[in-house]
Amino acid sequence: MLIRPHVILLLVVASLVVLTPPGLIEAQLVNGFYASHGCPKAESIIKSAVITAIHQNSANAPGLLRIFFHDCIVNGCDGSVLIDSPSEKDAIPNQTLHGFAVIDTAKAQVEEVCLGIVSCADIVALAAETSVAITSGGRVSWEVPTGRRDGLVSSAAAALAAIPRPTDTVATITSKFAARGLSVEQMVALSGAHTIGLAHCSAFSNRLSPTLDSTLASPLAQSLLTLCPSGSNNTTNLDVTTPTKFDAAYFRNLQVGLGLLTSDAELQSDGSTSGFVSANTNFNTFAANFISSMIAMGKVEVLTGTAGQIRTNCHAFNS
Repeated sequence: MLIRPHVILLLVVASLVVLTPPGLIEAQLVNGFYASHGCPKAESIIKSAVITAIHQNSANAPGLLRIFFHDCIVNGCDGSVLIDSPSEKDAIPNQTLHGFAVIDTAKAQVEEVCLGIVSCADIVALAAETSVAITSGGRVSWEVPTGRRDGLVSSAAAALAAIPRPTDTVATITSKFAARGLSVEQMVALSGAHTIGLAHCSAFSNRLSPTLDSTLASPLAQSLLTLCPSGSNNTTNLDVTTPTKFDAAYFRNLQVGLGLLTSDAELQSDGSTSGFVSANTNFNTFAANFISSMIAMGKVEVLTGTAGQIRTNCHAFNS
């Protein structure tokens, strides 16, 4: 049988598609990316690993959410915060991050099923959503767009410059979020992540000495003075009323002097943000605003197509 040249060419192209290494799959940021790109069980595997880890240690939930924020606010959502030193991990704001082991476990489990297909950046994004879903009792949940690829740069200096600090003013934080294309309203909604998690005394010691911040509610101020004598670096809840529940209490706290950090308290005292604080005291409003803002943050400067790489080990660039 005579095989025409164009048929031979089609057969060769088809074989090349089959033999293309998984890491070279052209990515795009869409809902359910892996369902149609070689790993339909990816999301369920990752979520299962995260759920197990949070049930074992509830502190993993705010830890994983914070990793997502600190990843996306620097070079975009590219998993650069996961790289070991010298890297973004060396920046002071990142030295208290925790939850990396959960990302590692999820990566190892998904690699067993789909070698070289799922990015570390997507695992970070999926882990953050799962953390919120669990701590909100399933009331705050969304479909996470996936298809990110992992970055090739991780700089401590870039992280130090980009990550908001607990002593920052509203103007400074607004500028840092705007640099990533996020609005003031989105910044306030995302600050609601402080409804779970802890802060070290060093994060709010500026409100205790040398002069006690008069905007702190008196009972809270006294308890913090007891908790944080000079030189102490104990921890306390960011949300003093419902510290393990993802809800709108954080915003109600701000209205009565129960915001822990300077950056929290200023959201209430600054006229450009106080209206958004008030709106988010309604749980349904906050939930909707938080979800849309998380999706927006998750799209910041993502690597798609064949940019970046799919890391074998989330802690190191591929050799």
